[in-house]
Amino acid sequence: MTDAAVARIAKDLAWADEDQGFPRYRRIIAALTRAIERGKLSPGDRLPPEIRMADLFSVSLGTVQKALAHLADGGFLKRTRRRGTFVAGRQAEDVFVFRFRNPTTGKVLIPYTRVLSVAEDKSDGPWREFLEAARTVRVERLVWVEGDSPAFSQFHISFEHGRHLLKEPVENLHGVSFHRILGRNFNLPTLRTSHRLQCRKLTPTACRHLAVPGGTFGTVWDVVGFSYQQATTYQSLQIPAGHRPIELDVVGGASA
Repeated sequence: MTDAAVARIAKDLAWADEDQGFPRYRRIIAALTRAIERGKLSPGDRLPPEIRMADLFSVSLGTVQKALAHLADGGFLKRTRRRGTFVAGRQAEDVFVFRFRNPTTGKVLIPYTRVLSVAEDKSDGPWREFLEAARTVRVERLVWVEGDSPAFSQFHISFEHGRHLLKEPVENLHGVSFHRILGRNFNLPTLRTSHRLQCRKLTPTACRHLAVPGGTFGTVWDVVGFSYQQATTYQSLQIPAGHRPIELDVVGGASA
């Protein structure tokens, strides 16, 4: 089965003349990565022997070995001398961006979440460019850690990945990790995040849900989550003034 899947991937990878300046092993890396992202190759799948893959891709054995070595270094594949090459399993760990440490004990304080609304969103926000989606599913919620006032969160995922959420009662989504859903249901675990923080007026919607006067200033924290080669989530956290200091400690894609 995997041999047939790799054969289809190789067939779709045409070696056009204008692509000759781009290293072939890089194109093989991109093709196999896309196949893993889209579920055409699943965790645990065994790839054909290297000599067979060289034949399928019409390249030298060295080119295949170089591509597989890079994918193994990136954690996409596992290679063993006797058993062969397998698609690596990716654990869909929760990514708690909004979390803090108890200043006395050092214990990590995991957030609570309460979903306020779930809706289809066709607005022209920055999430459309990052997610490359004409429409998204927008989840609005309150996020807080024990002992602090809440922050207001707008969480965007593509409509393709989030449309099933529109059918769920809101109360069923309290405390749900959307990063976990993407990893479990679509093989798109969050592997890294990028952050932008700024001080500006909170939106009227955020002020209403946070019970603060309109025009209140606070911290706006935009977080983009990435899977293998694509952005999969866009979250904007609006935090009122007076909240405890934010400590960024990026480890394995999560922040504290």
